[in-house]
Amino acid sequence: MGSMNGKVLVITGAAGGIGEATARLAHAEGARVVLTDRESGGVERIASELGEGAIGLAVDVARREDNERMVSRAVDAFGGVDGVFLNAGIEGEVGPFESRSDGAWEKVFDVNVHGVRHGVMASLAALRSRGGGSIVITSSVAGLRGAAGLTPYVSSKHAVVGMMRCLAAELGPEGIRVNTLNPGPVDNRMMRSIEDQANPGHGEEVKAMYTARVPIGRYVTNEECATMAVYLLSDASGGCTGNTFVVDGGLSAQ
Repeated sequence: MGSMNGKVLVITGAAGGIGEATARLAHAEGARVVLTDRESGGVERIASELGEGAIGLAVDVARREDNERMVSRAVDAFGGVDGVFLNAGIEGEVGPFESRSDGAWEKVFDVNVHGVRHGVMASLAALRSRGGGSIVITSSVAGLRGAAGLTPYVSSKHAVVGMMRCLAAELGPEGIRVNTLNPGPVDNRMMRSIEDQANPGHGEEVKAMYTARVPIGRYVTNEECATMAVYLLSDASGGCTGNTFVVDGGLSAQ
């Protein structure tokens, strides 16, 4: 694992799950972190627990001006930005394709796609002023394959993989690396929501069905995903750009 000493990171969706785990790991390795989420309470609490070198900030990633404000806060507080983890995302509604409303599609894409677009746009000037850096986008194994009943979510996660590849090609000459983190089923809130929506009242049965498909016999953890995210944000991954990095317990091997 490369040292994070002296690096400044901005992390969206950091009030829980993979975002929180990444913020905690990066901070422990010496990074200064700006944790953001739609509500301030969770990220402010985590930042307070982490102490010096951590700031919690309320940010709605679907709003361009909020993304600009989070980057400005990092620059003002810590002098610049070296890495951005665009992790905020929502699962949306689970159900048949033809039953998904325009509003359901728009809600997912506003956060999962346009939120990433705004985050990249807001961070470019700060990364360029450092001579480069790393952008990591949370996609999913759902960004590499299909899943019945999750069309808006799956489509959004494919979209950010495409965005990543274009950005890696465009920004590589400037020393800005761009990759996606593609988790499989993770033992966190989002999977509980998907399980419960898939079969209301029988979420545990859905979990057992999903788990049976994973070669290691369990969901991956937030911390396992965070380890990959921190690696991609560190100098140790200096040769890595334009790629999908899968943490899925072997699910994609089948």
